[in-house]
Amino acid sequence: MLKIRTPSTAALPFIIGFLALSGIGGSIFFFTHEPNNQGFIDYPNITNFHVIPGAIYLVLAPFQFSATLRKRSLNTHRFAGRVLSAIGLVVGATALFLGLIVPYSGVSEQLVIGFFGVLFLFSIVRGFLYIRSKEIALHREWMMRAFAIGLSIATMRLIFIPALIIVGNPTRQETEMLSIIAFTIAFVLHCSIAEIWIRTTRKAIA
Repeated sequence: MLKIRTPSTAALPFIIGFLALSGIGGSIFFFTHEPNNQGFIDYPNITNFHVIPGAIYLVLAPFQFSATLRKRSLNTHRFAGRVLSAIGLVVGATALFLGLIVPYSGVSEQLVIGFFGVLFLFSIVRGFLYIRSKEIALHREWMMRAFAIGLSIATMRLIFIPALIIVGNPTRQETEMLSIIAFTIAFVLHCSIAEIWIRTTRKAIA
């Protein structure tokens, strides 16, 4: 297998680590402040089943893409993969519930969260089925797609919070608009970068 190592790809683990830590920080912030979305208050159990497993997913998933760790302990990689797949399904299902049943930004959020939430779940299931059939390359690709979508929440916050600061004392309508714009940009950006990376490394490996 050909390893691709350039200055830009060398920085990739640090970027992913920063985004993962940002996502975890967002989860911690969530539990120390009252949520703005009334739906989170109305459905505390479902919200907790989304936020806590989501933080665990962001902590552990990056290590699954380390070739060094896989070589050192393939059994650990396989076990962690099964656990993360189950966690991912919980995170995706609860995200769909919150985004479709109690959306913060109305119909526009339902459409965006619905599409990318289904894509996240589909990617995890597809990746799991491919590894069961020993198709490692396709397993890798679909799990990368799932992780890219899951990591989007961190980038969403990095877009949303500065936007709120720039607007300054936004109205509820402006906050909703900024929220869905940030979500859309983050999802599309992550999916696009993941797809470019997948296709580039696919050609290099082949």
